[in-house]
Amino acid sequence: MRSLEYQTLFISLCILHLCPLCEARPLRKRTVSEVQLMHNLGELKQVQERREWLQLRLRGIHGGPARASSGNAGRRRRPRPEELPDLRDMTPEDIQSALDVLEKLLKSKKS
Repeated sequence: MRSLEYQTLFISLCILHLCPLCEARPLRKRTVSEVQLMHNLGELKQVQERREWLQLRLRGIHGGPARASSGNAGRRRRPRPEELPDLRDMTPEDIQSALDVLEKLLKSKKS
């Protein structure tokens, strides 16, 4: 009985000693494909954040003061935020070009 207690104590101390050594580190080096997968996942998350930000910015744009409808018979009305397209299918290049257009619009309104 006494030796069983010592064995249990010894194994417990070994486990307690080894836990901090391998904390937050992989047990083996990652392969190239794992690193590429993690990179692609990070890039995907960044693109999704850009899309969400762009969608919020587009919803924040308002059309200015309301005008009488008598003179606007031939004009198209500006779409409401809920009518804007879903931006989940946009590529990073599309997002960048949309951001460039928004920056030009903001610069033209300031001047």
